[in-house]
Amino acid sequence: MSVPYKDFFGFRIPAGADWDRFEKASKRILQHGEIIISSYPKCGTTLLQHLVFLIMRGGTPADSIAEVLEAIPFPEQDGFPDRMQPLAIKYHLPFKLTPFSEDARYIYVARNPKDACVSYYHFLKGLPGYSIESFDVFFEAFLSGHLPYGDILGHILEWYEASSKHSNVYFTTYESLTKKKEETVKELAKFLGFAELDHIIMKDILQYSSFEYMRSLASRDDFYKKYLQASTGSQKEKAKGDTCPQMMRKGIVGDWRNHFSEDQSRRMDEYFLAKTKNMKWSFGWAEDMLYKQKN
Repeated sequence: MSVPYKDFFGFRIPAGADWDRFEKASKRILQHGEIIISSYPKCGTTLLQHLVFLIMRGGTPADSIAEVLEAIPFPEQDGFPDRMQPLAIKYHLPFKLTPFSEDARYIYVARNPKDACVSYYHFLKGLPGYSIESFDVFFEAFLSGHLPYGDILGHILEWYEASSKHSNVYFTTYESLTKKKEETVKELAKFLGFAELDHIIMKDILQYSSFEYMRSLASRDDFYKKYLQASTGSQKEKAKGDTCPQMMRKGIVGDWRNHFSEDQSRRMDEYFLAKTKNMKWSFGWAEDMLYKQKN
């Protein structure tokens, strides 16, 4: 199975994507101090958006999810707003196609490929224009990189290499954002140039970036359903009713074990080891990628 896509300078983008928007996003001239947040799809960019929003606003939460998306736009999908300088900009492009400036700051979040696979499956199967028969079929496409945004580990490793070469690229993982959240928030704030956060601001940031709070914010007035229906390009007329997926489904670490067979887990491990064989760091995923027989 090969999920429909468009070619963007040798990189796979969604079939319904606006090519001109991608080109403008890729060739944007960045302003001094501009903040870019990035990831492969379904790897924690929504959580990262909320964290950056809250850090920049001293823990003050948004009144709506629309406020977050306006403050941190996603130009690949929505274009650039004609307004004041955004707090940050969201990207899913690989490092080589993301505009780079030594005067900007970049935050990249990676995720255990097994959990990313499951989350991406549930997301794409709910979008119009994608006929995904089963998780088993999707798994093969994911493992081969025959999806919009391509090979997940190629994407992750390119950004990881960039973080080792450029001090203005901060690399983290979804697992760190969830398991060591307070510690990671402190690091993010320091990277963004903020003094040590006091305990009240930290408490607010942790509260208003919880999965439960973010999902309740997103569910108001079916916002994300309307947002996805309005932003699926040429396919938007097909986006009806329940065809739109949840943007925030579970948000947990290890849900892949409810979907992967033992053989699929083994094959993903082999893929991971082949890609990272020359690395000393396994992104802290050793335990999270371990297959455990169901009782």
